[in-house]
Amino acid sequence: MNRFKNFFDDFDSLFNDSFFNQFGDNKTEKGKDSNGDWVRQTYTSKDGSIRYTTFIRTSGKVPQSKQDMTTRIGDLKAELELLVEKQDFEKACQVRDLIKSLEDNSESIKKLNKELDVAIKEQNFERAIQIRDELKSLQK
Repeated sequence: MNRFKNFFDDFDSLFNDSFFNQFGDNKTEKGKDSNGDWVRQTYTSKDGSIRYTTFIRTSGKVPQSKQDMTTRIGDLKAELELLVEKQDFEKACQVRDLIKSLEDNSESIKKLNKELDVAIKEQNFERAIQIRDELKSLQK
């Protein structure tokens, strides 16, 4: 596995160094937060008419469906800012409404998450299915 990672890293380095640096600026930022490691690469053409950004997050853990509500709302607010910056107002409206819904339903969601944990622990999977469906409807 490590051999392939090194191969792809070398390929990326070769491609990015030879192509993007000839036609513009390539900026790379790396970091780590509570969700894992991340890398953001931004390419800007010399005249500034073309700009794109890639964001890659890696994590050694399986994503949890019961993400902390404040973290999820914070992530959505960051996404909302990016959508407004890109002037994707239709998607921004959807994200804004989702944030409002999550904020309005946060107490119910927390309560249902606790009930879901109990149902799973007690192996009451029929109830767990009902709770899961209620959570999905509140998080839309």
